[in-house]
Amino acid sequence: MAPQGAKTKSEFLAMTLALFFLLGLAHAFPIPGRTDFDPDEIYYMNGNIRCLRCSPGFYVLNHCTSPDSLGTCAPCHPGHTYSEHLTGLTYCLPCTVCRTDQREESPCTTTKNSVCQCKEGTFCPADESCEICQKCTTSCPPNEVIRAPCNSTADTECAPPEPGINLTAILVPVGIVLLLLLVGACVWFFYIRKSIENSKWIPKILTVSLKCDEASEEDTETPFLSPMLCLKENITENERNEAINDVFNTFVDLVPADKFERFVRKLGLSNNDIENTKQDNRGAENQRYAMLSQLHQDKKFDVNIGLSKLDSIKLGKVVQEITAKLMEDGWFERST
Repeated sequence: MAPQGAKTKSEFLAMTLALFFLLGLAHAFPIPGRTDFDPDEIYYMNGNIRCLRCSPGFYVLNHCTSPDSLGTCAPCHPGHTYSEHLTGLTYCLPCTVCRTDQREESPCTTTKNSVCQCKEGTFCPADESCEICQKCTTSCPPNEVIRAPCNSTADTECAPPEPGINLTAILVPVGIVLLLLLVGACVWFFYIRKSIENSKWIPKILTVSLKCDEASEEDTETPFLSPMLCLKENITENERNEAINDVFNTFVDLVPADKFERFVRKLGLSNNDIENTKQDNRGAENQRYAMLSQLHQDKKFDVNIGLSKLDSIKLGKVVQEITAKLMEDGWFERST
């Protein structure tokens, strides 16, 4: 049997070793949330005096007068301003106001900004700045099905159907499509083609300033969509200018933002003109409006020309929406 003194000495040595082991673990694996002290996080400089920052939800009303002390803090205005972190600012940040095409996901508080999301049926890609919410795709191309529905940050995702689909369910729609194409080819050959050959395209702005039955001085190989939109007769000069403004705003609102530059290039706007317009104008919508104004001045834009170019880049749905909007506003009527 070991002497009592030897046993006590052994226990003390074991405890000492265990303590050093635990200290080593604590150094190698620090407790989550613990960081080295950073004075810049809790202090700010007021001239030569270091002051404590105000808490989230407050701003500095009066700076401190003695070092490392807290000045006077005042609360942000609920629903109007906020501060999310410790702050040395003498004001709170303004709350974001959701656009008309967005809904408020969560309201602004004194410590958190409001969160806005696109309304149901529209979306903004998550990896892009949200200038305007785009309409969701409502149907997939032939032979594809909806893989994932549209949400506030992504459009409808389409994909080929899973294997094992009934062959009849594919052949019947394909047969219908082929039949419609055959009918369309016949209509094209016997009617539309002849109508295009006998028509002239007005390469100037201004279905908004010219009547539909006025002839152009030069022809083009690219025809208008049929029937054309015509400005109603007997309107004043002020009404004509208002109609032009309405046309520009409609194209800016309804042409998808990610397709707009391709659209204006189709109309003849150079890359240099596009970049200069962006530098001279603030805000994406103002920039797009200015691009159309430039095309107007260069006599390269017409309502029907614009619709034809949109159709050529596979935006037929947008063509229908713009046509319906302009007809609804009452400036235009269809040619006969």
